[in-house]
Amino acid sequence: MAKRTDAGALGGSLGGVIRWVHNRRPLLTAIFVVGMIAYVLWRDLPPLDLLTLDVSGLFLLVWAIVIAGVAIRIWGSGNLRKNREITRTGIYCLVRHPLYTGSLLVFLGFFLSVGAPIVGLVVFLAMVILVYYPTMMSEEAHLASKFPEQADLYVSIPRLIPDPRHLPEAIRTERFTFEAARKNLGLRSLWTIVLLPLFLELLRFAQRLF
Repeated sequence: MAKRTDAGALGGSLGGVIRWVHNRRPLLTAIFVVGMIAYVLWRDLPPLDLLTLDVSGLFLLVWAIVIAGVAIRIWGSGNLRKNREITRTGIYCLVRHPLYTGSLLVFLGFFLSVGAPIVGLVVFLAMVILVYYPTMMSEEAHLASKFPEQADLYVSIPRLIPDPRHLPEAIRTERFTFEAARKNLGLRSLWTIVLLPLFLELLRFAQRLF
């Protein structure tokens, strides 16, 4: 019943704010990203070079985070049966919102690599708390109202950070298909591996110009 309680809690003014944030997630996310870029340009801070092989801790960390994020998004999108159920197979046994988990890992890689890792981490955490946490609450309320008979199925599953203890169940229930991953736009996240280092190089070029 906890899940339905969460859904009911979205009534009133707080629920209105949460829905407002949900509906404007792309815009609000862009504000955080552009704000971080503006800060780096203002302070003239050099972005991390992700194209030149490096053994620094930050270089390896960023690539590990980004690749993990892309992999999680693809795994999640390949199991998702959108608008047909509350998905509880594969990675959905580990975390309620694997697509957001994957996306946020990619964003974390960006914020850490753009030129100010500490500031980037703070901005990233603010974005998670102010934008993505309310978005997840709103989506859970929507799913609970659309599939009330399934709403309690994933109450025990963490909202954002995967629980490895459920890995055996994830493997047992796996139903990944590339067609589902393509249909749910998971495969396009592979472009991140190419576009992020190129964007950082473009940012570096812009700093040299100005």
